Amino acid sequence: MEFENHNIKCKTFWDVERVIKNAEAKIKEPRNAAERRYYAQDVLLESRTLLSCPDYNARNSDCVSCRSFAHRYTQEYKYLAKTERKKVAKRY
Repeated sequence: MEFENHNIKCKTFWDVERVIKNAEAKIKEPRNAAERRYYAQDVLLESRTLLSCPDYNARNSDCVSCRSFAHRYTQEYKYLAKTERKKVAKRY
């Protein structure tokens, strides 16, 4: 997701968003499933940082937008972060 067009005035949001963008770039590179899962887990950790922000104010539109974006990141990457490699059963 891209947020450059949004005018959120929060250093925490932009710091976390930069880390998330880097992880998203790694996810899009041709990698194995374990590496993609690793970077998806990074996205989830960073989105939790936003969701648990101690400065959150429900009356501040920047905070409301930030929380909305964090929820969208969580929805987008939660399944990739939890996927596991399929195990192939041994045949004797």
